[in-house]
Amino acid sequence: MKKIRLLFVDDETNVLAALRRMLRNKKDHWDMALVNSGQAALEALDKAPFDVIISDIKMPGMDGAELLTRVKDAHPGTIRIALSGQVDLNEVIRSIRSVHQYISKPCSAEDLIARIEGALQSKEVLTDPEMLKLVTEIDALPVIPRIFQEIRDELAKPEPSIDRIADSITQDVGLMAKILKLVNSPFFGLPSHIDSMHKAITMLGLETIKALILSTHLFTSYDGHALSGLKLNMLWEHCFRVANIARLIAECDKADKNVIVNCRMAGLLHDVGKLILINFFPERYGQVLETVRKSGGPVYQVERQVFGTTHAEMGAYLMGLWGMSSEVVHAIGYHHDHRPSGGYIPNVITAANAIDHHCVIFHKDYSRIRIREDIAPQLFEETKLHTWLDYISDHWQDIDDFDCADENLLNEILDRG
Repeated sequence: MKKIRLLFVDDETNVLAALRRMLRNKKDHWDMALVNSGQAALEALDKAPFDVIISDIKMPGMDGAELLTRVKDAHPGTIRIALSGQVDLNEVIRSIRSVHQYISKPCSAEDLIARIEGALQSKEVLTDPEMLKLVTEIDALPVIPRIFQEIRDELAKPEPSIDRIADSITQDVGLMAKILKLVNSPFFGLPSHIDSMHKAITMLGLETIKALILSTHLFTSYDGHALSGLKLNMLWEHCFRVANIARLIAECDKADKNVIVNCRMAGLLHDVGKLILINFFPERYGQVLETVRKSGGPVYQVERQVFGTTHAEMGAYLMGLWGMSSEVVHAIGYHHDHRPSGGYIPNVITAANAIDHHCVIFHKDYSRIRIREDIAPQLFEETKLHTWLDYISDHWQDIDDFDCADENLLNEILDRG
């Protein structure tokens, strides 16, 4: 098997020596180069490609932000990780668009290996080289212009409301994913993993959020005319419903609190890969919808015919690069075609997605997704599904046009063919 090539960059010789010692158990699997300057790193990259570069941010001469920006431009397929302690906000803003993940310094060998392997493992669900390169290059996601303007208007007020800003951010999955990635970076030194916008804004403060949103150009406006008939807000409404259904299923099963949080997060982000395909390939995605409209069939199957991959795989890889938990990444990648042994959260997202597609038709060209027994045999326990549907119906009564109590729903969702 071909070794993974990693390039470590730090101006302190003792740090490089410590890294070499920490990772000596990986020498049979990783081919590691260690250099002490940004210029030496660029020279090494010019000689041979690397899968991953891990660089300190604060270095004399060419610092890590400049180095990783140049790597992004010259070697866009390389995974870029910043290894650093706390830095000021200006340094954060300079590095945001060129860094996939931030790892705090110092860190344990176990944590460093886990983070690197997590980014690498996300490639397992995406095998097309063209698509791999594309996702690695992404530094901005399309955002609904109305949502972005709402946030700008609120931030411009003398006394902005944290609640209104948090609510606006959580209306747009692309915006939320990017902000959560940033607030959980070690740059800010927050004591625990942040999983809600309100908590993020409260802990960081409005001025920091304002700088992150308005000063970094992280987001591009979605052109609703580029793909006729597809409204981004309809996609987001589906994601939020799936997140709520997934949360309710996990609550019904009395799952651990962290599992419930990850179910909700995976539900929110399960279709984020559609952002990539729609934004970068609007004409080809239009072909996908046209084929579905004429011939039927699930969208993800037609995506594979047109792109050689699916939105699930694209989204999983991007979220893996950005450091989302492996459980969330796995659930995103396999929510249509997951491995039967894939675990609890992919099952929950598969079920939640199918339930929503049957209860709410959010796009006339979308087929109703059915759960196949060969893909998710655990979901064919009718008693369990009945229990879930009853619990959802009892605990989510304020949503319009959503009927989980329909006796025919179970047979419609399950594909026994």
